[in-house]
Formats: sequence, C-alpha cells, structure tokens
Amino acid sequence: MNAVSVKKIWTTILLLISAFPLWPKAVESFLMILFFILSMSFFFINKKEKLKNKNIKDVFILSSLFIIYGLSSIYSNNNSESLKFLVLSSPILMFPLCFGFFCSNEISTKERTKIKIIYVCSLLLSLVITHIYLEFKMDGNISNWDYRNLFENYTKVHGTYFSLWISFGILILVNELFAIKRSSIFISLSLIILAYFFYWQFTIGARLPLFITLVLCTFFLVKKTNKKYKLLFIITLATIVVSFIYLKFDSIKNKIKFGMPEGKYELKHKEMTNEEIRTGIYYCSASLIKNSLLFGYGVGDVNDELNNCYKQKIKSDVYQLFHYNSHNQYLQVFLSAGIVGFVFFIFTILSIFKKALINKDKLFLMLNILIFICFITENVLSRHDGVIFYGYFTSLFYFKTNKC
Repeated sequence: MNAVSVKKIWTTILLLISAFPLWPKAVESFLMILFFILSMSFFFINKKEKLKNKNIKDVFILSSLFIIYGLSSIYSNNNSESLKFLVLSSPILMFPLCFGFFCSNEISTKERTKIKIIYVCSLLLSLVITHIYLEFKMDGNISNWDYRNLFENYTKVHGTYFSLWISFGILILVNELFAIKRSSIFISLSLIILAYFFYWQFTIGARLPLFITLVLCTFFLVKKTNKKYKLLFIITLATIVVSFIYLKFDSIKNKIKFGMPEGKYELKHKEMTNEEIRTGIYYCSASLIKNSLLFGYGVGDVNDELNNCYKQKIKSDVYQLFHYNSHNQYLQVFLSAGIVGFVFFIFTILSIFKKALINKDKLFLMLNILIFICFITENVLSRHDGVIFYGYFTSLFYFKTNKC
C-alpha cells in the first residue's frame, strides 16, 4: 500500500472520528486504534527520520496527563485501577502523537472545516434521534431530573459531558456566523440549530457548561457589535442579569447550601443538596492533599483514599451508596501526583492557552476556556467521553497549519 492510499484512508478515519457524538464507545475506540496504526504506517512509509525538536516538545506537553498518570502508577497499590486510568487516558497520548509526530502538517484547512461541519451535524443528528426516542418513551409528565436520566440512559453519555459537546457545537456556529459574509440561508439554518442546541443545554440542566457558553457567546457578540450599539447592548444585558438575580434570589439562596451532608440518604435525600455533597468531596480532597503534598497517592489509589475519608470523616452514607470521585480535574491530578504533577499539568494548560493566543485562533481559545473552567467542577478526563473530546480537538487545533 503506497503513501497516497494510506493518506486517503487516514483522512477518512480522521473525519469519522469527528462524528463521535453518534458512535457507540466501541466504535469510537476502534476508529482511534485504527487511526493510530495508520498514522504510524504513514510515518514509516514516508521515512520521516528527521524530527523537529519543537514537535517532540509539543507532543510531550499535550500528553502530560498520560505521563503524569503513568509515573504515578509506579507507586500506586491498586494496579488494576492504575491500568484502567492509563487505558482511559491513552487518547491524550495517541492524538498528539498522530497530529504532531507521525503525521505533522498533514491536515489541511479544508479538512479542518469538514471536521467542524461533521461534528456539528453528528451532534445535531444524535440529539434529534434522542429527542424522537424520548418523546415515544415518555409516559405522561415527568420531572426534569427523570428526563435527564432517560437521556443519559439512552445516549450512554453523562449529561454534563453531552452539554460540554453541545457548548462546543454552539461556539463553532457562532464563530462561523461572523467568520466571513454568509448567505441568508446559512445564517437562518445556523440560528435554528443554535436555538435547538440551547434548548438541549437548558433541558439537560448542566449549569456550568451552559453558563460558560452564554458568557463566551456574550463576549464574542459584544466584540463584534458595532461601537455605536456596544454600550446599549452591555447595559441591556446587565439589566436582564441583575433583574433575574433579584427575582430569583430567594430561590437561589435556598438551593445553595455548603454544609456537610449528615444522616442516612434514604431519610435525608430530599433535603440533601448537590452543594453539600460536593462540600464533603472537596473537604476530603483537601485533607488528603495535606497528608501527601509532594507526590500524591498514585492514580490507582486516589478513589480508595477518598472512599476511606468519606467513611471515616463524614456522617452520611451517601458516599457509600454512590461513587464520588474528586469532581475536580485539578484536584484529581494533585491527589494522583502531588504538587509535582499539578505544576506540570498547569504548565500544559498555560502552554495550550499560549498557542491559541499566538495563532490568534478565537475558537481554540474559547474551547480552552470552556474545558479548563469545567475542570473545576468535573473530572472531565476521567471518562471516555471527556477524554476523546479533549484529546481530539485540543491536538487538532494545537497542531494547526496554514496548509490549504
């Protein structure tokens, strides 16, 4: 098989991966493995023996989480859990190797445009199919929470992660609407899709991805608004936000409780809030970090240590009935590899931001803001759905070239 044939197949698989919102996890994994094998084949066929040090450094930076987990697994006692995390985070190594090492400068601007189109269309199609299924599945009126559970059971994707995918779809559309002069048909169609995406974000109810998306879209629109109307736009928006907070203040205040959960979940579940449960999680995470500050506990032992803390220090059985990780990607890294791994991880984040700013890539910058803020409330890279999203798009934008 010659280089041209391999490149055609490689490009096809690249485009198919971008439709991951449609695929079952087994198909996603198969496509990623095949893509990695084809990337290596393409590399050896072209005999790229002279490597740019810059590319090696960039691959090292983008693969930092896999490296951190790999090194911390050496001193983990729970080897099976360590192996699970390494397999789970492998796309964070595979995609940088493919885009920056084996096949650097191989993705054209046209192919990147196709990837964005396929991603938005696959996201839309997945939501439409799910919507139709749920309409037939529902029997009478159900609560928002029950509807979200039905959504997650059907899609096999946690609502927060699907909301994260939708957020990026919205950012792509908003960015494209203002990129160049568009036809009225394109604008109308994009606005309809945007409205549908926002409908699903409100329906799923993952607050942080929705909030970040609204803020990013607002800033983007303010920047693009004519100077004459910019101040009016800001004043109007501020008035709406202040009015909403004023009208909903009591409701918001009653929902937000930051005390520690107490008592049996069976008896207290109606009173126990998500904020209380998270307070317990962050309390244990902070306690554990103090006890192993330098190198952490090893990626395989983090959840075991958290579970022991929940059992010993918190007077509620909610943590035994449900599995709770650190619910914060930064805490997860700190617990796994201590301050050494945490500093390396922060360096990676800053390097990615720097790359987006140097390239003046607004969409890549907004993607980074979206993901890295969501890291505060979720272990985004502890689930397959978060890993493929982060690994694929971060590497794709990071190794962006001007090839037509």
